Amino acid sequence: MSPDRLPKQVLYSQLSSSHRKRGHPRLCYLVPGWRLGWIMIHDRHGAFEKQVRPGLTSLSQRILGPNTLVQGALPKILESTPQEFFDFTIKVVKRNAEISYETMSRIPGLNPVMPAGGMFMMVGIDMEKFQAFKDDVQFTERLVTEQSVFCLPASCFQYPNFFRIVLTVPQEKLQEACERIDEFCRKYYGKKTNIYDNGVMT
Repeated sequence: MSPDRLPKQVLYSQLSSSHRKRGHPRLCYLVPGWRLGWIMIHDRHGAFEKQVRPGLTSLSQRILGPNTLVQGALPKILESTPQEFFDFTIKVVKRNAEISYETMSRIPGLNPVMPAGGMFMMVGIDMEKFQAFKDDVQFTERLVTEQSVFCLPASCFQYPNFFRIVLTVPQEKLQEACERIDEFCRKYYGKKTNIYDNGVMT
């Protein structure tokens, strides 16, 4: 989905009757996978009672609890992180998103989606042009085997034929990864023979 079709963010204070607010250190402080976040709900008329609240409770129980390190560090993180950190982080992620989007757009068979503020980028794979692979999982397996570049296959998000890259790495590392992805795609673009034999990479 293109950024202009995404729902616009609304300020917390602008909402009146039923809304939620969520926060997550992994997004602000670049610690993905550390699993500590929060959601606040103001449900004046009970609209969330039957489905939303039970759903959020169920979601929060998928992992039994955040790790001890983050729980202990969180008060200091929230109280003492200077604004300069956020300004620098936004600048780095924005620059890396622009570099990745521009580079990936030139790679045959790939269709990057420019993020609208996230620390990840989704990249579509035209699987008809990469018939050497059955799906995004095989594509990314071969990519990490040949080029030592790990991209997360988006099938794990029920989003097939895409992969996800992270935008918080140093610029030179990101550029090198994009170059390796380019080399990999040009090697297999248009190749029709599946390189997997009975599901085993050959």
